[in-house]
Amino acid sequence: MAKTATVSSKGQITLPKDLREKHHLIEGEKVLVLDGEDGVVIRHARKSLRGLLKGKIDGDGMERDLRKLRREWRL
Repeated sequence: MAKTATVSSKGQITLPKDLREKHHLIEGEKVLVLDGEDGVVIRHARKSLRGLLKGKIDGDGMERDLRKLRREWRL
């Protein structure tokens, strides 16, 4: 999937929204910009996965399901 972006006078590039969402890039996140053999490569700079799934998982629902499974699997 090829996308285009424009480099601003300050050297900034805005990544298309669908790519940011697909690769879970959030506002303010640091990325690595690598000089690749065929061009520039942008990679996550995360040292931890903390916050990656924020808002994507229903914590209350998960706890409820775990309690239900524990009740069902009691000996």
